[in-house]
Amino acid sequence: MSVRKARIGFIGCGSHASSSLYPAIHTIPQIELAAVCDLKEELARRNAIRFGALRWYTDVREMLRREELDGAIIVGPPQMHCDLGKLCLDAGLPILVEKPSAVSHREAVELAQHAEDAGLWGAVAYMKRYAVCYRMARKIAFSQDFGGIHCLEARFSNGPYPAIWGIEDPAKAFLIGQVVHIFNLARFFCGEIGEVYAKLHRLNPNMFAYTIAGEFESKVPFVMNLNSLEAGDWKISERLALSGDGCWLEVEDMLCLNYHPRSLPLQEFKVGGRTQTISWSPEWTELMATKAEGAFGYRGEIESFAKACLGEEKPESTLWDGAKDLQVSEAVWDSATQGKPVLIH
Repeated sequence: MSVRKARIGFIGCGSHASSSLYPAIHTIPQIELAAVCDLKEELARRNAIRFGALRWYTDVREMLRREELDGAIIVGPPQMHCDLGKLCLDAGLPILVEKPSAVSHREAVELAQHAEDAGLWGAVAYMKRYAVCYRMARKIAFSQDFGGIHCLEARFSNGPYPAIWGIEDPAKAFLIGQVVHIFNLARFFCGEIGEVYAKLHRLNPNMFAYTIAGEFESKVPFVMNLNSLEAGDWKISERLALSGDGCWLEVEDMLCLNYHPRSLPLQEFKVGGRTQTISWSPEWTELMATKAEGAFGYRGEIESFAKACLGEEKPESTLWDGAKDLQVSEAVWDSATQGKPVLIH
């Protein structure tokens, strides 16, 4: 039985797209890579040959005019997501854009509303939602045994962060360009964020730390340590911890899951105290094979988009989610610069 395929046009052939996203496409049976497009002819031609696209273009309008597509993936700076996203929506195509969907909450809302007004939809590529370890953690956290999530703790660090996309202050760019991922992940587990209170400490213009306390609309509290202090280069570390009812779990660097249940599910082996921890992590051969196959979520986000284009499911992280995450980023910035809690409506 043949699998229905969504004919996808991929706009953007830069380093991130070519190293992390294009390699996943050939593993997804629901996709036909109909065309690729980039302003640089050599990149468009290279990716068409390397990843099996039927045609390549250097002009988006020409691609939209010539191709019969079911959807478009757009990966580049956020200004490109907005401008070319609207162009694709006007051509009748749903879109998947890389995060962030825009450089501001206002512009992200405009893009989401543009899709809605056209009777279409769009998704934002939050790969962490599709990462194997986080999917496992969510299944545990939403189980009856976990007893609900009653506190969330997040920690994220990378090296010195630059000013990008016309955002002059690197500390603000960090909130918009990087840790929207963490805000989206927190919402994935606990729903909408209702209030934030943030402190910002600067070591120098590119090295800084945010401490954020707040609560979700459900009144569940959270605390976050988000910084660019802990590495001299671009080395990322990440941890998410959830407290349940008499139990807890944590995910480290998207690959290692530790779960402390109320009791071990082994009737013949009972140990008291807090040593009852179940751990999961891929061994090295799995890790070598998983970048395109799903451990980091790149495959999942693209597969979900293809299935949504075919009407088989709904997108899990929409353009409205992208706007909400930027609203949280701006609320954190306002709180840190104004020295007071900020409510998010």
